Amino acid sequence: MSESAAQRRANQTVRNLILSMLATLGVVLLIVLGVPRDDSNRIQQVDYQQIAQEAQPAVSQQLIAPAIPSDWWSNAARLESSFGVDTWYVGFVTPDNQYIGLSQAFEANPSWEALTLQGNWLETEVEIAGKTWEVWPTLSPSTPPGTKEYAMLHRFGNSAVVIYGTAAQADFVSLAEEIAIELGQ
Repeated sequence: MSESAAQRRANQTVRNLILSMLATLGVVLLIVLGVPRDDSNRIQQVDYQQIAQEAQPAVSQQLIAPAIPSDWWSNAARLESSFGVDTWYVGFVTPDNQYIGLSQAFEANPSWEALTLQGNWLETEVEIAGKTWEVWPTLSPSTPPGTKEYAMLHRFGNSAVVIYGTAAQADFVSLAEEIAIELGQ
């Protein structure tokens, strides 16, 4: 009799283990199905033109806040210090979820330009809406793309503006045209 009792206890242990696993999986399933999740875009749109108006008194030069196509949006806008140079930064997202950043440097210097364009090389110059832009593609295309797969630099006075990102070149040209309007042709 003691042998069958031992066998029954051994079977109960395996059966209890299986029942415990099923109960645990049931609780996990209830938690997964019962907890609401926000599937919306976590990156919020910002009104970069309003932010530029509010920040303008803090700088002596006009902040560049170009008009963008209606299907683009901005995800960031701020004054910052980048590599020891005061800058105005705006991030844009195109309809195909590609990124273009705009960095306007006040009293830019060659070191700021070199550090901002690090990883890119000077390919050519182009004229867009009466302004000369240097074109700086990436040195090493990557998959997935980095944040500076393509860049363009325009110098004006003692300042410079760099636009860079992953968007199509046509989007860069469109933004460069709007920046030319901002700067006055």
